[in-house]
Parts: sequence; C-alpha cells; structure tokens
Amino acid sequence: MNDATRAAIVDLLKNSATSDDVLGQLPDVSVGEIAAIAESEGLTRAHAKPVTATTPDIDPQLASALGALAWGENSHTSRIRNLAVRTRAGLTELQQLQRDASAIEAAEREVAEATQKLTNAQAKLRRLKNSGKTAKPTTAPPGGRAPADKRQRDEIRAWARAQGMNVSQVGSIPKEVMDAWNNRNNKLPSVPEQRRTT
Repeated sequence: MNDATRAAIVDLLKNSATSDDVLGQLPDVSVGEIAAIAESEGLTRAHAKPVTATTPDIDPQLASALGALAWGENSHTSRIRNLAVRTRAGLTELQQLQRDASAIEAAEREVAEATQKLTNAQAKLRRLKNSGKTAKPTTAPPGGRAPADKRQRDEIRAWARAQGMNVSQVGSIPKEVMDAWNNRNNKLPSVPEQRRTT
C-alpha cells in the first residue's frame, strides 16, 4: 500500500467513515488493512462506529495485531518486513485451511444426511417387499401341491419320462404330469372290461 492510499484511508476514518465507506471509495484495500490503519492512527472508535445495528465492533486485540502487521509490512527494516510477509502468508494459509475444513465438514454433513436417507429408503423397500411376500398366497396347481424344490422337480421329471410322458427339462411341469405323480400310489391295477353275455 502506498502512502497516498494510506493517507486517503486516514482522512476517511477521521471523518467517521466506516470500513464499508472506505471500501466503497478504495476497493483495492482490505478490511484488515483499514482496521490496522485505524488502530495505528488511534481511530478505532471512529472506524468501528456502526452505520446500522448489524455492523460489528472491531476486536481491539485483532485491530492491534493487524496494526502491527501493517506497520511491519511498511517498515524500513528488511528483517521486520520479512517477518510481516511470513506472518501474512501464515494467516492466509490459516484462512485457507479454515475454508477447507468448513467445506469438508459441510460435505461430511451432506454425506451423513444422504446415507441416512438411503438407509431409510432401503428399510422401507425391505418392508414393502416383505409385506408383499406375506400377503401373496402361494397356490398349488389343481390336483395337488406344487413341487417344493429343484430336486423334487427333477425327480418328478425323471419319473414322468420313465412312464413315457413328455416333459421338458425346464419350466413348469404340466398339470397332467403333476396329477399322475400325485396319484402314482393310488393307482388301481387295470381290470380288462368283461363282455356282457346276453
């Protein structure tokens, strides 16, 4: 910051300008620089004078630190200027780390909310699926109960082929095959029909 800009800021602050007023006329300066100059010139009270009830007062300790930083950056001693440069770089890095941490926390909250929504949706889906299973009755085909598992279906198919019935390897077993299977132990030996004598 050059001397002319600093003098302009001091003049504005002496006329009870707020930081917003200064920024309106000198957009290239920062609020921290304005606060530092206000502190170093003894104008903190005038600088912190709120235009509205929402304008916050400047923390005197912060204003003092910023004043020291601005003084160090304008010092004629290279060691002091270098220290001020390192301090500002550290503050800039700290601000970036704070922004990054805030962004990470916000993203973690979003992930937690999305995870909770997903968990709730999965639980709802399970409830719906389970209620559908219990509500849907299992009907057996006419003529007997349905085959319980693949092993039993394979057994029925093998038996049907041995009886000379046509049955596919996959798919549902025809009703007539199931009827024959369910009645296989109830079959009476066939008796030839006797001729009537007249």
